[in-house]
Amino acid sequence: MNTTRKIGIYNNKGGVAKTTSVINLAYAFAKKGKRILVVDCDYQENCFSFFFSNQSTKGIFDTDYDGISHTTWEKYTSLDVDTSINEFDYIIFDLPPALSEEVKQIIKHLDAVYVPTMLGEFEIQGLTKVTDEINNQGTKLGGIFVTMYQAKNDKELIEEFRNVLKERLMNSVIPYSTTVRESQKVGLPIEAYFIERNVPKIGTSWKIVNAYESLAAEILKEVEA
Repeated sequence: MNTTRKIGIYNNKGGVAKTTSVINLAYAFAKKGKRILVVDCDYQENCFSFFFSNQSTKGIFDTDYDGISHTTWEKYTSLDVDTSINEFDYIIFDLPPALSEEVKQIIKHLDAVYVPTMLGEFEIQGLTKVTDEINNQGTKLGGIFVTMYQAKNDKELIEEFRNVLKERLMNSVIPYSTTVRESQKVGLPIEAYFIERNVPKIGTSWKIVNAYESLAAEILKEVEA
């Protein structure tokens, strides 16, 4: 019997690569043979627009990628959950940067939440509020992961974060990359963008792809343990 696992990517602060992480984690999971449903819970529907397709079956939309389907939170809540989502291994929820009552209910619906964060002097205070609310809803904190990391600026800060967050901070670190914006403009996950443009797997370009693959493996190991 298939067990569908529901995980959320959430931070109540915007601009931390939340939607970027959902898109590229879904791609990395699908490469590992997982069947994925992406649920866009943000009113801006950036993730839904990214994957948009006219091919829909009872509120679930196909994408251009094998193993990945998508929908919105509104459509998800109207699904016959027992029959509609049982075919998926993972449902990844892209939550909005807010802490409304609706967001709290979505968090309560999940098996685990993963929190992307940039490195900054005031970020840890904000993370405390986020992780406390996840705990208040009785949902597991899967972990916190760093995005848009730049070694020349962030090396000392990440050590401070590790000292404070300890095991809550995941090992995988997502580096800053100018490619993210370019790939999203043409509607492609980063790896698919590199493949289409024959970018060689040398130098620093593929570091962000490798980082998302590492993060996906870390999540799968933790969730399926």
